[in-house]
Amino acid sequence: MNRREWLKCVSALAVGTVAAPTLLAAFDAYAAAQVPGATPQFFTRPQLDLISSVVDIIIPRSDTPGAVDVGVPRFIDEMFANVYAKADQERYMSALAAFDQAGGKPFLQLSEAQRKALVMKLHAEALADPKDTATALAASSVLMNKKLAMMGFFLSQPGCTEVLQYSAVPGAYHADIPLAKAGNGKAWAVETVLMF
Repeated sequence: MNRREWLKCVSALAVGTVAAPTLLAAFDAYAAAQVPGATPQFFTRPQLDLISSVVDIIIPRSDTPGAVDVGVPRFIDEMFANVYAKADQERYMSALAAFDQAGGKPFLQLSEAQRKALVMKLHAEALADPKDTATALAASSVLMNKKLAMMGFFLSQPGCTEVLQYSAVPGAYHADIPLAKAGNGKAWAVETVLMF
């Protein structure tokens, strides 16, 4: 083994050591989110209702289940209760409070069209890096909810098997095949390193 191969192995081992507990915590949070009727651990019921409304806008139900259908709001609650550090929890709660008032009145009092428009507007502003502190705080809530909604959704069985292409034990090797025959246009479900 040469030096370069050794460094690659050590780097992979170090990344795995750091990422494995986080990934296991994410899987545990998803499993706990599947328990029906469980009370929130971190958020209040109104806060969880707000988060549910936002993630439903981010990943709505279509021909596949949406974020709410697969338990993403409870997944987010579990992540904040058991994974995130106190500083991250406080930052998120401040951003969630700013987001709730960004529409001029509480988010859940807005019409469905107004809610969607506000989420889309704040998402665009977050990507544009707003200079206004209040807007930046509210916009950061949308990006954090989007990140957590996607993580929770694609850790779920429907997200992994109905939206992504999934093969628990990949089959034979087929070289040089047309893209149309490689997965029916779906992306592959792969292992991911999660950064928090």
